[in-house]
Amino acid sequence: MQKFRVLDHDADIRIEVYGASRNELFENAAKGIFSLLTDPASVRPVTEKKVVANGNGELLVNFLNELLFVWDVERFIPVEIAVDFVPDGVSALLKGEDFDESRHLIRLEMKAVTYHNFSMTRENGTYKATFVIDV
Repeated sequence: MQKFRVLDHDADIRIEVYGASRNELFENAAKGIFSLLTDPASVRPVTEKKVVANGNGELLVNFLNELLFVWDVERFIPVEIAVDFVPDGVSALLKGEDFDESRHLIRLEMKAVTYHNFSMTRENGTYKATFVIDV
């Protein structure tokens, strides 16, 4: 009798995001990952938080991981995200609320956005990014 076997397990999620500008691309990426976490319609924009992430080529990954850190540590769920680019990085104003188990159903917990298969391009005036989330 076999004691165990290793099975293929695809535990990651790959997302492709679009935007008419870099700002919109970053905002849509953030909204995309939080829509996987919970239903955005259940989140009220009652509290504001500011998040800053640094980097250059990897800035989108750093930004999204900073948002996941805010979720992991503070249990804050943003529903409105406004992004501004600053020297050496990005600054974002988040509007949302703290997790309330009576109103927010957590669909999926995410560990991190990875560099695996990460790409960010601009074609015909449209920005596109692809990234993988480790769940």
